Amino acid sequence: MQSTAPTTNTLTVLKNTPGFLSLAVSVLLLGFATSFAAPYLSLFAVREANMTPLMLGAFLTCTALGGIVISTFLARLSDRLPTRKPIVIAAILAATLGYGSLAFTTNFALLLVIGALLLGTGAAAFPQVFALAKNRAGSVGEQGVTTLRAAFSLAWVIGPGIGAAILAGAGFHMLFLATAVCFALAALPVLFSRVGERTDKAQKATPAHGVSATTAGRSIVLVAGAFVLYGASMHMGSTALPIHVTRDLGGTDGSVGLIVGLCALLEIPVMLSFVLLKKRPGNETLILWGLVLFALYYLVVALAPSVLPIVLAQAIRAVVIAILATLGMAYVQELMPGRLGVATTLYSNTMNAGSLLSGLGIGAVAGAFGYGSVFAVCLVLSALAWTLLMIARRAQQSF
Repeated sequence: MQSTAPTTNTLTVLKNTPGFLSLAVSVLLLGFATSFAAPYLSLFAVREANMTPLMLGAFLTCTALGGIVISTFLARLSDRLPTRKPIVIAAILAATLGYGSLAFTTNFALLLVIGALLLGTGAAAFPQVFALAKNRAGSVGEQGVTTLRAAFSLAWVIGPGIGAAILAGAGFHMLFLATAVCFALAALPVLFSRVGERTDKAQKATPAHGVSATTAGRSIVLVAGAFVLYGASMHMGSTALPIHVTRDLGGTDGSVGLIVGLCALLEIPVMLSFVLLKKRPGNETLILWGLVLFALYYLVVALAPSVLPIVLAQAIRAVVIAILATLGMAYVQELMPGRLGVATTLYSNTMNAGSLLSGLGIGAVAGAFGYGSVFAVCLVLSALAWTLLMIARRAQQSF
């Protein structure tokens, strides 16, 4: 079992931490910004920019690769700077310019540049804000990150609906401008916050749990591989589900909105339980169980004869995402002490890499066997992720 800070003190400590409430507001606005545009970016590419499937794949690939490369560079830089604040602000402003630019062009070449450079740089905002928050929260850093992730999920409960309303009433032009405004507003709390010098400068990058450097390196590779497979499973399932619900099961767009919003809503109490409970199983144990539940979720979706079982199964998916999105990040940080920015960005980049794999995989699988078959592949990917994590766990226990 893993002990957390006393229940009665955790939220009070976070509230009184200089700059933490400002970071919470910033994360909430980042959540609204991403939830406005992200669900509809592929629709913009097809409807407005007239991209073919190959062009859409190239655009998404360039954006994801740009995010991986740039955010990794910025993470290494941030771990050497006295404060992460300038990098956080620069990343958020890049996203502001990126989405603002999308409102005024449909030229494919320009979209590639915008995606790779501006949206790619903007992808660094999320991990850097969370690294900054954990650093400022000190002894309750993990609970602080979990609280912020709950705020992010709260935005996703209603954000996609607001984005859909803007899109229906004013089109993609206003949708992307609204997204840009949200990103710009998200920079202001960080800019004017009391977040100051970092407190982890003196911490040395030593292997976690007393294992050798070689063993720790192998564990990190295996854990990263597991999270890439989880990310691929998550993104493939998220992409296929709306099409499967509307085409194969006779659901409506409203059904899809209900499923997405319900999952985000159910994530919040699970995440907050990680903050409020005095004792709980360790991060690694919960992540392993989370992957088992993810495989179970995809089994339910693959066999569901109607929309209702999928709606009910969102309770399972919410638990999985709550575990993997919050404790997964904390677990990687545990394996890389003294390298908070790199560790947080590594976790974020495993999700980006999983997104790349999902784009390649879903086209091949759905094209050959239909969208319903994608969930069987997601089940297998979840099982493989569990296997890699078990191998990493045993490697650490053997030393």
